[in-house]
Amino acid sequence: MELKKKSIRMCRLKKKTVSQITMDDDFIVPDVKPDIEKIILDDGDVEIEEIKRLTEKVELRGKLSYRLLYHPGEGGQIQAMKGTIPFDEYVNIPELEDKDYLQADAEIEDLTIELIHSRKINVKAIVTFRLTVEGLDEQMAVTEVEDEEPVEMLMRAIRAAQAAVCQKDTYRVKEELEIGSSQPDIEELLWSQCRIRNVQTKPLDGKLSIQGTLAVFCVYRGPEAHIPPQWVERELPFAGTMDIPDATEDMYPEISVRLAHCQLEEQPDFDGENRSIALDAVLELDIKLYEEESIQIVTDVYSPAKELEPEYLPAEVEEILVKNSSKTRLSDKVKSRTGDNILQICHVDGSIKLDDMRVVEGGLQLEGALCLKILYMTDSDSYPLQSMKGVVPFQYKVEAKGINEQCIYQLNTGLEQLSAVMMGGGEIEVKAVILFDLLVRKKMNEQMITGISEQPVDLETVQKLPGIVVYVVQPEDTLWKIAKRFHATVDSLRSANNLNEEPLAPGKRLMVIKQVEEIF
Repeated sequence: MELKKKSIRMCRLKKKTVSQITMDDDFIVPDVKPDIEKIILDDGDVEIEEIKRLTEKVELRGKLSYRLLYHPGEGGQIQAMKGTIPFDEYVNIPELEDKDYLQADAEIEDLTIELIHSRKINVKAIVTFRLTVEGLDEQMAVTEVEDEEPVEMLMRAIRAAQAAVCQKDTYRVKEELEIGSSQPDIEELLWSQCRIRNVQTKPLDGKLSIQGTLAVFCVYRGPEAHIPPQWVERELPFAGTMDIPDATEDMYPEISVRLAHCQLEEQPDFDGENRSIALDAVLELDIKLYEEESIQIVTDVYSPAKELEPEYLPAEVEEILVKNSSKTRLSDKVKSRTGDNILQICHVDGSIKLDDMRVVEGGLQLEGALCLKILYMTDSDSYPLQSMKGVVPFQYKVEAKGINEQCIYQLNTGLEQLSAVMMGGGEIEVKAVILFDLLVRKKMNEQMITGISEQPVDLETVQKLPGIVVYVVQPEDTLWKIAKRFHATVDSLRSANNLNEEPLAPGKRLMVIKQVEEIF
């Protein structure tokens, strides 16, 4: 007897781990910089530079980078300061194996930069590490049984989501942006910021398509001291493809994209003047592509000629339950607490924080906030450039019919649009569009046949069965159960009783013809 099998390759979620560290350090203002009188704006990024697998734990090495804009005092030009805090963190992950697919993300939960005195600052940050471990396993499913003797097979179709691609990759974006003709040359780039907007990925045959926008904002000082600080804001679209030989356009993507590195530097233009800014950005992608296939598997067997005993093993198979992209619009007003007379909004920056995400009937219920930083010009001669923070809370339900607590899901969020408009009286109206991209995989518990034992048929027992019997259908009966009980075949039952499809009506009378007599 030969069992024909099909391999189903799956990513099994093994572990999700969250770890936090608190970073706290003091920094001295460099000697070449003037004193700090007032901090205008601060920001930070966290970067994992190395992931090292150890026995049942992971070592994460990287750095927290901070930067700030500040007023040096009355009459002084706006200055900038930046620095880094390294980290080396160990996270315990029991049962971690070399073959496992490991995804690690780091996020700054809170960043506070305070002035100790005019030559010293304190930087505090809470950094959260989220690690996901998935095991790459193969599940064998019996799809056919071949034998010299006749064998009856009970078949059933299952939808199996196979992990066709599991890999990490990078995509590089290089651009140059020119400053406006009415703006002065760049003497010093004080502040630079780059954010990803509206990223879309799509598998193609042998490739992965990626497109989106890089929102760039820079503050710089011109060559003349009396000119106020200048800024440049651009949205740089990018689009391209990445080679992934195993990809096909009908696969389901589960892809997270983050900005791993971005460098912005002033550079001379064709005339030798500093009127150009070079951008070099690296996007890091965690790529998983699933192909869903309908597979006919054997769930039971018997033979009129011999006794067959299937051997089963519990197994989990996944199917794609939901692939859903949606968006919600936010609109709210925030107000400056200092009562500044706002002359012009320079820039608004936003980040999405999810405080709660839970499975409810028909979807995922989200609660979170859009955290804002708004940079603006005032009528103050001493402090012309100021900033404010704001929070816009939101609630949203991502539709996902059939989702439950046992499902595995990945939710990616992003900003499609973000704008701020002055309303008067120190009030600013903020409008935003938040994107949600959800992929849900549903677990299905199956009993997979791993082998079949054979024994000679018990002729004495079979011979006691009548050659022809009229059987009254009972509740829960199927043609398979009846045929197996009386050593008949499903085809013979259909033919003798002119049956087309199940289910069978309880009480119906069927003529059953024993097939074992024809064999022996």
